[in-house]
Amino acid sequence: MTMRRIAATLVVALAAVLLPGLAQGGAGAGIPGGADVPDPMKIVTTTPASAGPATDPAAGTVAVAATVGLKAISHNICGGMCMGGSVDNLPTITDLIDDFRPHLIMFQEVCWPQYEWFTNHAFNSGTYQLGFTTLLTNYTGCGATDCAVNEDDDPANDDRRCWIGQVVGARGTLSNRDEIALGGERHQINDTRPVNPPRTFTALCYDVQLADLGSRVVKGCSVHLRAFRDPGNINKRARTAQAARLASDLDGDIAAGKIVVVGGDFNSLPTETAMDAFYRSETKPGGGWGLFYEADQDDHNFYGNAGCASTATACRSGGRTAGTTGTNKIDYLFFSETSDAASVSGLPIEVPRTVSDHAFYRGLVEVTTS
Repeated sequence: MTMRRIAATLVVALAAVLLPGLAQGGAGAGIPGGADVPDPMKIVTTTPASAGPATDPAAGTVAVAATVGLKAISHNICGGMCMGGSVDNLPTITDLIDDFRPHLIMFQEVCWPQYEWFTNHAFNSGTYQLGFTTLLTNYTGCGATDCAVNEDDDPANDDRRCWIGQVVGARGTLSNRDEIALGGERHQINDTRPVNPPRTFTALCYDVQLADLGSRVVKGCSVHLRAFRDPGNINKRARTAQAARLASDLDGDIAAGKIVVVGGDFNSLPTETAMDAFYRSETKPGGGWGLFYEADQDDHNFYGNAGCASTATACRSGGRTAGTTGTNKIDYLFFSETSDAASVSGLPIEVPRTVSDHAFYRGLVEVTTS
């Protein structure tokens, strides 16, 4: 099977009216190189915001405070397996966004037609810009029954209903798109069975300019690490290497003074080795060798999951983010800095299974604006 990596880039304002023909997701809808629609990698579309009250702080001059509560959400929307590519349940997600008004949005497992729906939606919380990259370009779970056309050598004839991937969004301006190849693509298995079709693992990142933060630059990343378990821990080794690669590639951005925020489905529990690359050394139990604060690391209600003492200031634990029972935390929001470690806050919100099998995960941390 030929796997082609298509940098299917679209940076648009949420609530965008797509250019003629762009909203057609069928096999006849062209992509880069096609003659029937503009190249989606070059489209920037701005349209009116919600008809409701103006709430977007980017709409005018904003007084910049010394510190700001930087808000982010991460949500694996399970757009294929749970929704089959349908957009009917997406308002549940957009309502949660409007309620929290995050600066940053990180989605995973978003089918291309769902991505188009998000870009065409008028949020009451403001105008957002979005970018997309693919995890799979030949996935039949998003509504198309045959994705064979996407496996030839001509991307111009792709059926975009076969695309599923990650999204980064911001209530601000996106720039400097950065796709970080994470590896881990060889010998993909689920238990002992080959994963078919195999995935391409890329963290999608953008620099973000936010009115609330003045001249400070935020770098937001959405990531989906390798899934599945197996008796030989092949997938665990792959996830550990992928997480280390991502953290290492972001070291330069942190050193340059950017506030780096990583959200995504790591398919790993907080105490597993894969998470060592993100958790800081002082995080109990046993620490890590990362540079990040996790949004839910100081919620004492979950310290027992990791065996942390009640006196610990930070613990590799947190509320359940996947499934409906147990303590399965596999989704994360990592912040590279904070002006007050006690400000770190996370809340996974369970959604109906018809929407997703992952929680809508929101996080906040106080940061300085200079």
